[in-house]
Amino acid sequence: MTAITTAGTPGINRFTRSQLLRTAALFATDPDLERLVDLDSRERTWHRLDATDHLEIWLIGWPVGTSTGWHDHLESEGAFLTVKGTLAEHSWSQRTVHERLLTAGEGRTFGSHHVHDVHNLGDSPALSVHVYSPALRGMTRYALLDGALHATGVEKAGEQW
Repeated sequence: MTAITTAGTPGINRFTRSQLLRTAALFATDPDLERLVDLDSRERTWHRLDATDHLEIWLIGWPVGTSTGWHDHLESEGAFLTVKGTLAEHSWSQRTVHERLLTAGEGRTFGSHHVHDVHNLGDSPALSVHVYSPALRGMTRYALLDGALHATGVEKAGEQW
């Protein structure tokens, strides 16, 4: 896989979205993934699988009923793939919430500043692989109030997770 240089941003390397999804699919084939997170926890658990300045890969364990809350990934583009279970992604576009269900083996890509909330709405724990380029520097958190999203703060990588 070769990183591409983002037009108009000298020195910033990114992977294409299709490369990010293929990377998530490759990591999802590891039979030992479930050992890296606690699927019996009441809260989501995560484990960073790999990271460079240009690429970051996370594994997330999703107990039933857990969610991320509304957020974006700042300047990072990304992809995620459901390894086990079913995840529901709610995304925000043009003042409308869109829902997409992703069962085991299904994934999706997204651009920078994509605002979404991912849930395990199933009846069993779920597992997913998430890939970001460039490496995740933080996330903007949002609240949905009166039919609009409002930024509530920014979590910086390394400080809160």
